[in-house]
Parts: sequence; structure tokens; C-alpha cells
Amino acid sequence: MKRIFFLIMVFAFLGLPSFVLADTAVSGAISSDTTWSSSGGVYVIDSSFSVATGTTLTIEPGTIIKAKTTYYGGPSIYGELVVLGTSELPIYFTSISDDSVGGDTNGDGPSVGVSGGWQGLFFKQGSTGIFDYANISYAGYGGYAYSNLNYVGIENDGGTLDIQHSNVRDNSRILFDWAIGYYPVGTGIYNKSGILSISDSVIDNNGSGIFSEFGDVTISNSIIKNNSIRGFGVVGGESITLLNNNFSGNKRTGNINITVKFIHNGNISNDINDRGFGVSGEIVEDTILNSNDLPLLIGGVSIPFGKTLTIEPGTIMKIGDGNGGGYIVVYGNLIAKGTGDLKIYFTSKKDDSVGGDTNGDGSDTIPGPKNWNAIFLESGSKADFDNVVVRYSGYNYNGEYLLGVATAIYQRGAEFLVLNSLFEQNFTTSIFQDAGTTTINHSELTNQNMGIWSRNGSITISQSSLHGNTGCAIYNQGSDIDPARVVSAQNNWWGDSSGPRDVSGSNPLGTGDCISGNILYDPFLTEDPLIEASPITTPDPVIIIPGIMGSAYKNDELVIDPILHTYDDLLATLVANGYKDGVDLFTFPYEWRDSNILSAAFLRNKINEVQTICNCDKVDLVAHSMGGLVARQYIQSNNYGDDVDQVIFLGTPHKGSVVDYIKWEAGQFVPEVFDSLMGLFFQAEALRNGYPNVFNYIHNRPIVSVQELLPTFDYLKDKDTGIVRTYPNNYPTNTFLQDLNTNIPDLLNTGLDVTNIVGNIGDDTVEKIRLIPSTHSGLWEHGEPDGFYVILGDNGLENGLGDGTVTIYGATLDNSITNENSSASHRRIPTVEENKIFNILTGKTSTTSIDNGFNISPKILMLQLLSPIDFVITAPDGNKIGKNFANGEEYNQILNAFYSGYETDEEYITILNPLDGEYKVEIQGTDNGGEYGVLTSFVSDEFATTTKTIGITEPNQITNLEVVVNNANPGGIALEKEVTLDVLINDINGAYNLNWIKDIKTRDFLIKQAKLIVKFENKKNGKYEKKVDKIIIKLLQKELDLLLKKSKISQEAYNIIKDDLNWLINNN
Repeated sequence: MKRIFFLIMVFAFLGLPSFVLADTAVSGAISSDTTWSSSGGVYVIDSSFSVATGTTLTIEPGTIIKAKTTYYGGPSIYGELVVLGTSELPIYFTSISDDSVGGDTNGDGPSVGVSGGWQGLFFKQGSTGIFDYANISYAGYGGYAYSNLNYVGIENDGGTLDIQHSNVRDNSRILFDWAIGYYPVGTGIYNKSGILSISDSVIDNNGSGIFSEFGDVTISNSIIKNNSIRGFGVVGGESITLLNNNFSGNKRTGNINITVKFIHNGNISNDINDRGFGVSGEIVEDTILNSNDLPLLIGGVSIPFGKTLTIEPGTIMKIGDGNGGGYIVVYGNLIAKGTGDLKIYFTSKKDDSVGGDTNGDGSDTIPGPKNWNAIFLESGSKADFDNVVVRYSGYNYNGEYLLGVATAIYQRGAEFLVLNSLFEQNFTTSIFQDAGTTTINHSELTNQNMGIWSRNGSITISQSSLHGNTGCAIYNQGSDIDPARVVSAQNNWWGDSSGPRDVSGSNPLGTGDCISGNILYDPFLTEDPLIEASPITTPDPVIIIPGIMGSAYKNDELVIDPILHTYDDLLATLVANGYKDGVDLFTFPYEWRDSNILSAAFLRNKINEVQTICNCDKVDLVAHSMGGLVARQYIQSNNYGDDVDQVIFLGTPHKGSVVDYIKWEAGQFVPEVFDSLMGLFFQAEALRNGYPNVFNYIHNRPIVSVQELLPTFDYLKDKDTGIVRTYPNNYPTNTFLQDLNTNIPDLLNTGLDVTNIVGNIGDDTVEKIRLIPSTHSGLWEHGEPDGFYVILGDNGLENGLGDGTVTIYGATLDNSITNENSSASHRRIPTVEENKIFNILTGKTSTTSIDNGFNISPKILMLQLLSPIDFVITAPDGNKIGKNFANGEEYNQILNAFYSGYETDEEYITILNPLDGEYKVEIQGTDNGGEYGVLTSFVSDEFATTTKTIGITEPNQITNLEVVVNNANPGGIALEKEVTLDVLINDINGAYNLNWIKDIKTRDFLIKQAKLIVKFENKKNGKYEKKVDKIIIKLLQKELDLLLKKSKISQEAYNIIKDDLNWLINNN
């Protein structure tokens, strides 16, 4: 009976319906409207797959399509392909060998997708493609004709494509050619012709990210990264529009043929090389160029007769490859008119002083003469320069028609007008004239061999400054041939009040720059006309408001960020450019643990104080991070006194910061130097104030500011459903920010100027948190991040665009206020944007900027005291910080270190970027002595560790400790006490006084044994040598074990005395 029952159960089980979805193979043309969904299993298509003209294929969320290559051609769309995924259920187009989605479809065992695994999607003339939340990967095998442009993820040949919220990645192939070896080919999206629109998407790890041969292309709010050839390329078509894109890790950003209408704004680049837009070719119609966001990298540009190239103010043109190439040839018109604040630059790719580090090599290369070829002004052309800078030119790669001539400007018969411009550091000369008319006024030619070399034509220069030219400021070679040829150069400054040095003329004693030939220079100026007395203007006083953790107590007085020095460079730059500390430059450190509402009330008092000092009506505010919320709370409150002229927000979490959730919900912190440091402060403060843990401290002190940074938008996602919750349902709420943003008109309607600077370092900012039910009692009320306590993985923290702390959305104030984009991380924004901040505050251009790199991969050594002791630290180089025990003053000798002072209950020292080696720590007992504790921490972006050292001290007792720092391997960092006989006996006495040793008899026994440990031997030379008897130590350790077992001593006494004995054994 038992066997029959078993067989019945087996057959019953085998008869159950299967819930594993069967795959669907699709070959040939789809000729009627069709819908695919995830219920169809994995759809497998081959090279013959197509969507016929007049037919629509709709693909629903969560569907997986895998492709295999079976013949020439490739999956082709003649009709309409509508791909509508969601953020939780994207749609995948991938290779048959990609087992990461849909499992082992081809049954070949575990395998991973690789680039070139299938042919891609080919959209034909008149077709339509709509992609939303789609992932197209591992294509690039090659389709029609197998040209280098045909290895694609997607090709558009006359269709209309709209791609949103999608990822096009890993579409390329590696080919071999006997002449050049192996080389990458392939394009994520190839627009052969037609209309292409890409937004809010990621294009990565292809050969070229996007390449367009013809048509209209628009790319916005997207990340284009890690493409091995380029981010994008455009060789033809109607137009290319690039708005607010992030290029990073590409071999170079991209290139455009100058014939294509180019619209761009808000883009940033952190690519490997060529961090700008390459422009080359011959214009075919009047063309305007600008560099609103990134520099233009000029290869070879030609302006034909009858056409005009206009360069807009502020444009930065970096010409050539930095090794001599690059030129502009003008047969038509070149109009370059900048302004005093927005100059136009023709310069080298190696010139990092404008447009940033374009060649991506840091300071490895510096610009110099001969970095690019020249601008050629041909006969009949016209060039008009105003507020232009021309430098580092003069390569003369082909010897020109005159051997030995190298110059930035070849004037071959043009009408050339120059106003308010600068020519410097060009090889041989800045202007070589063989024909034409050149007029120069109020300009500067300096720091090259010659300013002007004239053979023929007409030159007039006046009200200009010619100085620092090592050869001659002007060489009139033409007068050697015809003495009647004169260069008119009256009313100029020649570098000295004595005028130019004219060895063959009437001013041989002049000590200014040399002139040669027939130069009409008299009268000359005795002062430089370009140095004008600036009108005295008084900017509004400015108050710098730091963010959370941006203030600290120094002997119970608040000071601005002395630990990470986040604002030091900004303050120094403002001072270097004319601000005076305490006169028109102030800081507002505040108790950031309290509510921003309370801090805003103190801000009002600070503004009133500043108004009294400067006798002025209004102030400017520069507010970083949470400091921006303090500023907003004041301005939007009923207490606002109409006393702010302008406010500049730097990375302010106007809608909250997602990463704040883990602090509020569990008292946890992300492994990053700033968060780790905050966690160490909270941990020590919780211990000192009797709170059982950091979570309890945050909620019961309370640290109200942590709650006031919580986001007020949708950011929590349930793992089991993939659905993002709708705020505020099942969220920790932030009524402070809700009220502030509901009343945002109170800010915008005040009449003050508002600037909102937002950081974007790519997709490296926590944007969503994927939750599971809490596995820790009392914590994670609204859900625990999936895998938060696991070392590997994303810890349930899903990233998006932002500054590393605040997402772009979280930092956006209001749609009516345009974000000012910054490529800086959250704590680097005040330094990176210091020049822009100065310009916004004053309307002037800064002449000096200071960047000490404080927040670039910082490392911090921190020691915190938990008990009645003071201390002083001596660094490996002998410099000290801490209390001077002899006179009660303080040492402050270690650069970028901070000592809280000893007149505070929370005494600590931080050392930014400590030296490798041994730090000596001396502690002195205070008050009545007793048990002491020291927390020793080392924090970096990659690592954080803390150890606690405990001991016992008597009043005024000095105890020596040491900690060894190895920045490359900080894992074993710990504070170690130096033990002497006196220290051991003091620890025994102290343990007795704390009732850790239960009776006086036990104490006296231990002291007696301790005194036997150290002996002094008389040496032959009459000197005594200290010896430690390790046998007695080991016997005493056994006695300690017995005393602990008998409860004669406590565990605390046992630990301290045992540690002392171990040190004596190991160090003697």
C-alpha cells in the first residue's frame, strides 16, 4: 500500500502544470500589429527578423529579447517599434549568450554576454522607433556591408527614433588589420540619416557612443561614458543639439563637422582626453561658434570667400593637438568680438588656465609656443578681433613660403582690426604681415621673440603695450627693401618710460623693448595704457554659511570647519581678490545639531551684527549644503528684515538628501570620509552623554537637523515588488522641508538675486533605496536597505546623478531658477566654484584663485578623549598640537590639524592627511583622575577604523602613548600605552580606588609583585642597566587569572594590568 501511494503522488506531481515560461522564437517579418510581453518568455530573434512597413510591434514592460546572428543583414524595422518599459521592469535587447537576464536561453551552460554578440537593430527609411526604459547591449557584430560604421547597437537610416531612460552599452567589435593591428570599431547608436532624440539615458562601453552621418540629433540629460573611441561624432547632417549631458571616461568627448548646426549648453566632461568639442571642416554658410559649456577643440577650419565665421564672447578655442597641428584659414570673414569679462581665446590644448584640463593629464604638460600652427588671413579676407587672447602658436609645420618665419597670425592681404586684445607666448612673432592693412589699438603684445614682423602692407598700432619681447617689439623688414615703408607706432608703451630701444635711430638710450627698421614711435607713452585705475566699488559684505558638520567648537566658541577645511580656499580666494576679513567678509558657524529654524534665528543676529560693522543695509549670503536651508528658513520666515541682496546656494539639498535616511532610521553612515567622521563624533558624543547607541542619541538628544535633511520626494523602493513608494506614505516625514518648499514664493518674490549651483560628478549619488523588512529590532522603522550589512554589493543604495551627496533633483530649487552646473563633488563645490562665486558677488573677474586640494581623497587621524585627561600630540617631524602642560597654553604647530582646546567637555584632535610614522601622545590626568578612555580613528574614503584605549590616571600624572600611521595600510592603527614601573603601580592603585580591586590586601600583593619585575644590574663600567624579569611577569599573569576567577579583581582591572604586563614583555 505504501508503494502504491508513493507512485500516485509522483504521477500527481508530474501532472501539475509547469510555471516556467517557454521561449518564443521569431524569424522573418512581422506583418500585422503585434504585442510582446513577458508572458511570452524570452523572445529569440535572428538576422531575418523584421517589422514590415505599416506594422507596429509593441513590447511591454519586463520583456526580454535575445538575438542571434544567422546571416547578413540583421533585425530590421521598416514599420514601427514601440518599446515601453518602466524603471522597475525595463526591456532588454541582448545576445543569445547573455545568461544574466532570462537565464540560459541557448542551453550552452553558464555564459555571459560579450560585445559583438548580435547585429543590433536597423531602422529603415520611414520607420519609427520609441524606446523608454530599454537596455540594448552586446550587439555590434555587423550588419549590411560590414563597414566600420555598421557595427552598431542601433542604426537609423531614415527613420525617427526617440530614446528615453535607456541604456545602450557594450556594442562594438575588435577587428584586425595587418597594417595597424587590432583596433576597436562599433557605435552604440549610428544615425546614418533621419531624426534621433536621446534623453535621460546612459550610453556606455561602446566604440563610439553616438555617431551621426546625416539628419537631426538631439541628446539631453544623458550620461555618455567609457566609450573606447569617442563619446559622439557628427560628420554631417542638419543639426546636433547637446544639452546637460555628462561625458566621462571616453577616449575623447566628441567631434563635429563645422557644416553642422551645433547647439550646446550645460554639458560637462571628465573624459580621458580631448575634454571638449572637436570642430573641423570648411563652413558652407555663415556660422556662429560658442563654448557655453566646454571648449572648442579646433583641428583645421576653413572660411571660404563670401562666408563669415562669428565667434561669440567667452568662447574658448583650443587649437590643434598640443604638438603643433591645428589652424584656421580665412578667405572670407572671421569676426571674434569678446567683452572685458568674456574674452575669446585662441590657445593651446595644454592651456589649463582657461576651460580646464582639456587633455586630461593634470599638470604633466604645460603650454608653450609652437603648440598649434596659425591663423591664416588670406588676400581679400577680413578679420575683426576685440577682447581676444592669442597665445602658444607659431608651429610653422611646413616652413611656409618664407623659410624661418613662424607666427600666430599670417597676414597675407586681409583687412585686420584688433582692439583690446592680447598676443603672448607665440613662437618668433605674433603677427607676420606680407600684405594687407592691420590696425591695432589698446592691445598688448608680450613675452615672445617679436611682437610684429612686417614685410609689406600697412600697419598702425596705438595706445597699446609692447613689452617683454626678447628680440624686437616690432621688426620692419620692409624698410630694408624700401626705406619709405614705415610702421606707424605712435603713442604706445614700450615697457619703460624712456621709450623703445632704437639702436639705429634717435633713441639709443631707451630701455624699453627693441625696435628695428623704420618705425614711427615718437611720441611714446610713459605709462602703460592698459593699467587703468579701477573705480572704487564697495561690494555688499558677504557671510559664508557652512553645511552640516561645517562648524566646530574651539574652547567652547564656534569656528568654521577647522577639520576638513572645506571653506578655507573660498575664503582665501575672496581675501586675495580684495575682501577683508571682519570688514566685508564674515563666517557664520552654528550649532548644526539643532534645528535649522533655531539656526536661522541666530543668522538674523549675525546679519544685524555685520550691518552694524559695515554701516550697510544689506548683505550677501553664500550658503553651502544645509547652510542653504538655514538661509532659506530666515529669508522665508516672518522675521526676515529685507536685508539680503543676493544668496548663492552651493549643493543645497532643497528637497533633501536620500543618504540621510540611513542616519535617521538606524544611526548608520555610509563608508565615505565625511559620513564616517560624522559617525565618529556622534559615537563619542553618545558615549559621553550616556546614550546607549548613536540611533538613540540622534532621536533623543535630538539631532533635529538630521530629520530636517530627509527627502520630500519619492525615493524608497520595496524590493519584493520593485515599486517606488509615493511620499509621504510609509516614509519618515520632513515637515520642515515640506513647509519650506510649499512657501517657496516667499523666497522668489523678495527681489533678491538667487543663484543655485548644483554639482554633478556622474551617477555616483544615492538616488533610491531598495528596502526589505527590518532585521534589526528597534531600527529601520520604514524598511532596511537590502544587503546593507553585507560587504559586497550596492547595500540597497541605488545611484543616480548628483554631487556624491545630493542628487541633481534634490539640489534643484525651483523650475524658475536655472541650475548653475558644476563638475565638483559636494564638498569641493566651494573651492571649484570660488571664481564664479567672486564674479557673482562683485561682477568682477578674480585675478587669484587658491586650491589646496583639501577635500581631494582626504585622510584624517583623530583622537577623542572620553575622560578626565588632557593631551598633546607630537608628529613624526617633531611638530606638536595640544595642551602645553608646562604653562597651560596650546601648541598649534601641525599644518591643517585642529585641537578643540581643553576648556571643553569634548576634547579631541584631528590631523588632516597625517604623515606616515610614529605619533607620540602624552596624556595628563585632570580633576581627581580615574579611568580614562581615548578613541583613536583613521578615516578615508576607502577605509575607517576606530579603537578604544582605556587606562587609569592620577591628577597631573603623565602617561606616554604612541600611534603609528601607515597611510597605505591603516588597518592596524591603534593607540599603545608606554608602560613603566610607575605606570603599572599607578594603574594598580587606580584600579583599587575605582573598587576594581576588592581589598587592600590584593592591591598590596600586586604592587609588591610589580616591584619585583624591574631590576637594576651593575655593569662593569659602573653604570646601572634596567632589566625586566619576564618570568616574574608570567607568574604574575597567572596570579591575575586566579584573582579574576576568585572575584578579587574585576574584569576592568584584569584587562588594564594584563595589557601593562604584555607591553613590558613585548618591549623589553
